[in-house]
Amino acid sequence: MAKAPAKEQLKLLDIAELDKTISKLDRKNEKHPLRQELGTLINVSAARARDKEAAQERAQAAREKLEAAERASAALRGQIDDKEAKLNSGAGLTSRDLLVLQDEIAGLRGMLEEASEAEFAALDGVEKAEAAVDALSAEIERIKDEVLRGRSELEDDVASILAERERVQAERDELFAPLSPSLKDAYERSRRTGGYAVIGMQPDGGTDAGISLSPVEVAQIKALPEDEVYLSEDYDCIIVRLR
Repeated sequence: MAKAPAKEQLKLLDIAELDKTISKLDRKNEKHPLRQELGTLINVSAARARDKEAAQERAQAAREKLEAAERASAALRGQIDDKEAKLNSGAGLTSRDLLVLQDEIAGLRGMLEEASEAEFAALDGVEKAEAAVDALSAEIERIKDEVLRGRSELEDDVASILAERERVQAERDELFAPLSPSLKDAYERSRRTGGYAVIGMQPDGGTDAGISLSPVEVAQIKALPEDEVYLSEDYDCIIVRLR
């Protein structure tokens, strides 16, 4: 068994509390709610960026459709203008030719009306597609601003947590450094078990951890020399006698 003066063993109780505080601060840092919130926002931003890219492609397709509709309308207007000019001049045309020409112009005007409707529909499609791009751009900027604010707040909180951790760690190191090497080793081994590192036992056998030691174990602990470090096999922790 390891040996260390009783007063050194008692210091382990304070050190264990400081280690608990350090662990809590580490968890507070690692599990800070803003970390998850920022992760979610970044994922949403990436999704919106993909949505925007798709919307930009749709807007480009809508613009190309509008350009095609405009060309079709312009071509029909050109044909109508040519035929109307020919009709108005009447040069070399028989009465039958004039009737045929009028019918052709009427047919072209009907086609132009349909083409104009298609052009207006294409224009509406462009406006809606570009509005969708603008809306996604605005949302991406809003999320970006929210991420920047969140990061700033997280950095401030983390700085505060780390400053407190550094203070507690310094206090812990100051208490731990002078301890006997064998006591240090025993304590660190006990910590690695993941349960209680050290438990204080009252003269009546009660503990500060709320666990019940068997009467046999209590008797064994009381019978040990004061400088004997007792490691409980049941709890894998050091048991320090309180006075």
